[in-house]
Amino acid sequence: MARIPKPWFREDRQTYCVTIRGKRHDLGPDKTEADRLFHELMAQKPADPKPIAGLSVAKVFDKYLDWCHKHREPRTFDWYRDHIQAFMDTLKQPERMPFADLKPFHVIEWADKHDTWGDSYRRGAIVAIQRPFNWAERLGYIDKSPVRNIEKPAAGRREHAVTPVEFAKIRDHYAEGDPFRELLEFAWETGCRPQEVKKVESHHVQMEKHCIVFPPTEAKGKKRWRVIYMTPRAEQIIANLQATRTTGLLFLNAKGTPWNRWNMSCRFGRLKKHVGKTYCSYLLRHGFATRKLEEGLDHLTVAALLGHKDATMLSKIYSHIGERPDHLREQLNKKAV
Repeated sequence: MARIPKPWFREDRQTYCVTIRGKRHDLGPDKTEADRLFHELMAQKPADPKPIAGLSVAKVFDKYLDWCHKHREPRTFDWYRDHIQAFMDTLKQPERMPFADLKPFHVIEWADKHDTWGDSYRRGAIVAIQRPFNWAERLGYIDKSPVRNIEKPAAGRREHAVTPVEFAKIRDHYAEGDPFRELLEFAWETGCRPQEVKKVESHHVQMEKHCIVFPPTEAKGKKRWRVIYMTPRAEQIIANLQATRTTGLLFLNAKGTPWNRWNMSCRFGRLKKHVGKTYCSYLLRHGFATRKLEEGLDHLTVAALLGHKDATMLSKIYSHIGERPDHLREQLNKKAV
């Protein structure tokens, strides 16, 4: 609660003083006159705040989020919105703060408050704050981004992948028919992206062709058809779901609501207490790719199954497979036969 201003007597100058709205006033040596001047000052209407030179920090963020809402996927918009809001909560009046007054230390101090963030997440959070200002600079809203040069952790390589032994332990933790088990099994069997399995509907299913098909407007990148090929187990899961759901999303949680990153994170958080290790849905996709490469499928085939346009991404992310001594020895022995 703000303190009410009160006059006080300043001994060294033998005068009464008062500080109102951050400004100190000299009221003179006479107490009666000082009280009168004090009440006059308190009765004065505060001056209008000084206009902001250029866009405020909040305005830059608002413009970027408006653009993001129109031109990016909803989950991308949500990701930026959540990080931006968390960052603005640490600033004092971001709606009044000129964009040029924002400094790199504001971003660094915000990120440093989160001890649980790993390097990859920390990097992404910093990028989420930098990108709106880089975007505003490119479009001419501002002359220069004030947070362009910030040292960030290096992007980590996605080396960990769920092994068949690990997946069996994860799967068997849930009973048959558990919605989370069905989602995890389908992802493990097909290698689909987490966002893909969460939006599968009956009209995407082509059981006669053993696949799930998303048109370009619903696929990642919105340029190519996305085909998810199904194993017999994946087909069985889809058939069971279609038996009870003819319209709408097929994969729903126990409450009958769509899966999202929050309720899935909660499930993985509870899983950690039982298996002693942190997992996420994307590690199942890595497990699928690793498993297929080790089974001898070529990079182009695995890339096609994952929905990549070529094998470039696969080679970068899964190059660690070729560094495994046991895998190299196995391949050597195969060639020696």
